[in-house]
Amino acid sequence: MIHTNKTFNEFLNDAKSRITEIDIEGADKLISQGYNVLDIREPHEHEASHIEGSINIPRGVLEPAADLTFEGANPDLRDARDSQWLVVCATGGRAALATDTLQQMGFKNMVNLAGGMNAWESAGKKVLVSEPIY
Repeated sequence: MIHTNKTFNEFLNDAKSRITEIDIEGADKLISQGYNVLDIREPHEHEASHIEGSINIPRGVLEPAADLTFEGANPDLRDARDSQWLVVCATGGRAALATDTLQQMGFKNMVNLAGGMNAWESAGKKVLVSEPIY
């Protein structure tokens, strides 16, 4: 087996070559058309601000959450392979990787939000803040 030292940017560029990305205005339009929002940031990031109605499944548990055979899968994601999804993270990198992964897992209508929540908030788009659960 040949080992290479692939960088994060190389992984990211590979993923971006296989996915669709959309800008803020396009994403806002998709949401208004009924796209589901999958926020793959960590729970504390989601609590700080998120798009209304988004489902939070952190990147670190995405594959088991989406898997058809994993007992602990999240049915809201697992059973929605034919649904339309806008995937978001903080800046768009993790979401690009997640979008690529979900497509490989059989999800058909996946779009990554270029610039992520940072761009969304900078554009003045509406966000919600969750109450921390302690």
